[in-house]
Amino acid sequence: MDGRLIIGNERFETREKITSTNPATLEPVGEASLASAEESEKAILAAKEAFPLWQSLPSKEKKEIFKSAKRILLQRSSEVANIITLEKGSPYTESLSVEVLGSLEALDFYASALKKSQRSKKARHYVAFFSSKKSSFRSQPLGITFVISPWNFPFLIPFYDILSAITAGNTVIFRPSTSTPLVALLIGEILIEAGLPPGVLNIVTSKVSIAEQMITNPEIQTIMFTGSVSTGKRIMELASQNLTNIVLELGGKDPMIVLKDADLERASCGAIWGAFMNCGQSCASIERVYVAEEIADKFIEKVLILTRKLRVGNPIEPGIEIGPMVTLSQLEVVEDHIKDATSNGAQILCGGERIKSAPGNFFEPTVLTNVNHSMKIMKEETFGPALPIMCFSEPDEALALANDCQYGLTASVWTRDKKMAKRMAERIEAGSVTVNDHMFSFVEPGAIWGGIKQTGIGRSHGDFGLLDLVNIKYVSLDFIKKKSQLWWYPYDSSLPKIIEKSITLLHHDRLAKKAKTAFSLLPYWQRIREGNSVQNIIKIANRFFKK
Repeated sequence: MDGRLIIGNERFETREKITSTNPATLEPVGEASLASAEESEKAILAAKEAFPLWQSLPSKEKKEIFKSAKRILLQRSSEVANIITLEKGSPYTESLSVEVLGSLEALDFYASALKKSQRSKKARHYVAFFSSKKSSFRSQPLGITFVISPWNFPFLIPFYDILSAITAGNTVIFRPSTSTPLVALLIGEILIEAGLPPGVLNIVTSKVSIAEQMITNPEIQTIMFTGSVSTGKRIMELASQNLTNIVLELGGKDPMIVLKDADLERASCGAIWGAFMNCGQSCASIERVYVAEEIADKFIEKVLILTRKLRVGNPIEPGIEIGPMVTLSQLEVVEDHIKDATSNGAQILCGGERIKSAPGNFFEPTVLTNVNHSMKIMKEETFGPALPIMCFSEPDEALALANDCQYGLTASVWTRDKKMAKRMAERIEAGSVTVNDHMFSFVEPGAIWGGIKQTGIGRSHGDFGLLDLVNIKYVSLDFIKKKSQLWWYPYDSSLPKIIEKSITLLHHDRLAKKAKTAFSLLPYWQRIREGNSVQNIIKIANRFFKK
């Protein structure tokens, strides 16, 4: 695997390198070059020089590049999934179904969004005096987007961010996690082979200090970051130096609410997949379950039966459902949360231990009860294979518990009652709420991604995500053959009288008063006609009948 940097479509090998390690075996997967300040400056220059060309390239030509990239990824899908499994540790099935398939869907979506994203949208004038103008909203790319992505989905997350940035007309510098650099570089290989022009995408693995230098570079116009709250706050602080546009997704503590009428078979299956997929290392993992006390025992029983059947091991082997955690430090966070919970009265029903018979970062899928909101495992992001379950008596109590959190990324409600589902979804404080499913929305390119509170700022994915990556410009054209506008100079004695009467005409709620005011404007007709088009006058007349 080629670990060299990608700058201006060329590969750069550097003196300083980092070893990528397989978290299942702790054996090296390969080496990746680390960028110095010099390489980072080269990447910024390449992205800056590529911007005018990419911005002006017709959407039809960009679409052909996306379609070509799709064909290449399709051909290399098994290879890509295999490298993801080796470097990140997710089961091959997950690497293929989540990261590869999700990226193919993204290529499809953004290829179709290219033309629409560059199309201007007509702006309606509400103010009657302005109705002769022809106005529109236009999306203008900002320049260089700096994408900083994590290790938990090292192919899918940056692929989405990169595609959305270049769809909006920006160029990109991508700084991947130093835990999974080889997977990240595959994105560059595929897009370059597909015909992406030099400098549109540059991939520079680097130390934190070099990444911070790039954040504060005034040429960077947008920063897209996925990661921890503490790092997000640091990025926000650095970005404030240049008032750089930022999109931050900083994690979650996502709740699952199981109402008493829920389908328990579906809910229990959904709970263990939502909690343990990717070894629980997802911002949208189910990290806390609130179940109605009437069905709690049956629900927990089904969850335990399913959890005990899960096969943990080397993810490259067939049939394995849970692989290792990517980093030892994150495994230690899981241990700390479980220790804190049990020391404060929580009960472990299964799991709870590191698997020491294997050399990698393996941890047993864990189910806990007797938990409460004084415990870390119910308040802080665990980001590992732990599923704490808490009972509630009434739906309003479940809502209060779900909203009692510093995060607000996603949430799910499990019920057969459509009216109750709608009520709960409206009141949950989150960026996305799903009913009778969980965590699929990241892979749906037409959805949005992002949340509220300390989950972050802005949105990515879909049409709304593209709006966070552009300057939304208002353009208004006025070609009426008038030498002046009514409200311009001179402020003669007639103007305040016209304005006063116009206010009454346009906004009074009594028709008789409007009619009387309209007749009182007749002496000023010449002055009104000099500064208004026929369109404006017609629109003002139409407003006469509006209450």
